[in-house]
Amino acid sequence: MGQHAKSLPSTIGTETGISYSGSRMRNGFNERGVMSGNRLRLSKRAAHDLFLIVSGLLLVAWAAYQFTLFSALAGEISHEKHIDLYESVLLGLLLCFSIWIFAWRRQRELRDHTALRAEAEQRAAEAEMRALHDPLTGLGNRAKLDVSLADIVSGKDATPSSGRVALLLLDLNRFKQVNDRFGHPMGDTVLKIVALRLRSSVRATDAVFRLGGDEFAVIADDTSRTTSTHGPGFAEAAAEEIIDAIDQPMIVDRRTIAVGVSIGIAYFPQPGSTAQELMEKADIALYAAKNEGRATDRSCYRVGTASVIGLVRRNHAPG
Repeated sequence: MGQHAKSLPSTIGTETGISYSGSRMRNGFNERGVMSGNRLRLSKRAAHDLFLIVSGLLLVAWAAYQFTLFSALAGEISHEKHIDLYESVLLGLLLCFSIWIFAWRRQRELRDHTALRAEAEQRAAEAEMRALHDPLTGLGNRAKLDVSLADIVSGKDATPSSGRVALLLLDLNRFKQVNDRFGHPMGDTVLKIVALRLRSSVRATDAVFRLGGDEFAVIADDTSRTTSTHGPGFAEAAAEEIIDAIDQPMIVDRRTIAVGVSIGIAYFPQPGSTAQELMEKADIALYAAKNEGRATDRSCYRVGTASVIGLVRRNHAPG
């Protein structure tokens, strides 16, 4: 029944260094609108500046050709229409100065555009973090779990070579007593520690979620497992590792806190499996594990097999 017999080295202290690691998903509509509008404004400004530069140079060149500017300034009247050496130098200096002004304005606008784009990307990443991640632990939330399950069932998410994944639903034991006795700030700290222990006890290819309250979930796949845990029972092995990690006492503000965990497991693929059916099977298995845990006062897990599901449903049939 998944009763664990292992022990971890020592008590883990205040492991509250949670960091957000969500993927950077852009808010496509808003960001594209902001960036395209900004690019259009930059293009209009550049075209306007070029028009002013070309118009000014043409006007000065025409005046130099018509009036021989430096001769007129010296008091000499000449009716020859040409551009002399001094006027050529003046036109060259004006051209260089105009190009320098144009390049300076473009560089400043490009810097502003880059800053605006970075700000838009940061806002999009923060919006994605809020939408798909739990603010307390940084884990994926229920919405992200729903998206992940839908991708797995539909085949959009790459599955391991064996094609086997498992959903593990977790519910902490004795967590309500922690909240009632020590208060919600202590409970939040315990949840952060549990999140860290879950991350450290599962494989890099597994995904961890917090569904709310003291409920967590793990999507585990059949990769990166040792020979002894590779195969049909890989989720049971993952559950054992999770139980070993969660059962260890934690020290918070010089108090020793001990919680346990009940785990329900459902495998995919199974004939006719949908994301909803996968959740239901894991939830029924979790219910059976909680019942057994209350009877034995130990952490345990159950797999959502047909016999377990039938037993739970018979016990809760009306009348």
